[in-house]
Amino acid sequence: MTTSPLLHRVALIGAGEVARFYGAALKSAGVQVPFILVRRESAAASELAQQLGAKLCLQADTDWRSLDGVLSAVTGTKAYIVAKAVMPHLSVRALYMDLCTAEPQDMESMDVLAQEHGIELADLAIMGSVPSTGAQTALLAAGQGSGRAAAFWQAQGASVRILPGQAGDAMRLKLLRSLMTKGLEALGIENLMLAERMGLRAELYEVLEDLNQRGLQDFMESCLRSHLVHGVRRRDEVLQVRRQLELAGIAPRVTNGVLDFFEHTAQTESLQRAQAVGTQESLEVFLEEARQSSSRS
Repeated sequence: MTTSPLLHRVALIGAGEVARFYGAALKSAGVQVPFILVRRESAAASELAQQLGAKLCLQADTDWRSLDGVLSAVTGTKAYIVAKAVMPHLSVRALYMDLCTAEPQDMESMDVLAQEHGIELADLAIMGSVPSTGAQTALLAAGQGSGRAAAFWQAQGASVRILPGQAGDAMRLKLLRSLMTKGLEALGIENLMLAERMGLRAELYEVLEDLNQRGLQDFMESCLRSHLVHGVRRRDEVLQVRRQLELAGIAPRVTNGVLDFFEHTAQTESLQRAQAVGTQESLEVFLEEARQSSSRS
């Protein structure tokens, strides 16, 4: 999608899959990509540089002061190291857009660096599959530069939600979502394996249909409230499930983790109630027990 760009000269950091898709989007939007910063030269990096008309660099230098912004798409563990090396070479008000899956605490440190150099940082969390939807993949944006970054990527067709909090919050939300989706992925696969062995896969979908109708938020909060009352009894059901997996010759990897959670409830008096309480009060019970457990360890 070609538009009149809000950014005119943007350097790219990284030459992996994400960098290739977003680099192509910058070019399509009419943005010049004068530099690509890489750790080492490679055939893939050279090809990307040729496609974008960019110069491959192994480090940033004073020429980078001519940039309006930078788009970083490297491994999350390298995000802060790269930012620390690049930011001193940028001009004041340059926009540093970070697409890396970095630790939220690293993103906070990057925000401190950005402020020291008069730069605006945009913490951008990718919320989908870039190979499937390219630069139109949904994004979460946080940090001082989130508004400018959102305006640019929205002009390229991406759905961007700006968060009111600090840099690092976009990544925090992405990781919270990942905890849910990856947990469901693992549990779902283990469940489907057992259903297939039992010859009940089609029927399983039918008995789970009420969860589709109910909605995820309602289900999560209902579990939270009722666990304090029924957690011990439910532990016994999980034991039965594990037995069925073992009989089917399936290692209960995810189920063992579920059982560990319920066993903890069964052995912890503070997590047991005679009757359900509200959502917020239930959550505070779990958080207080977690705090006490952490202080004892």
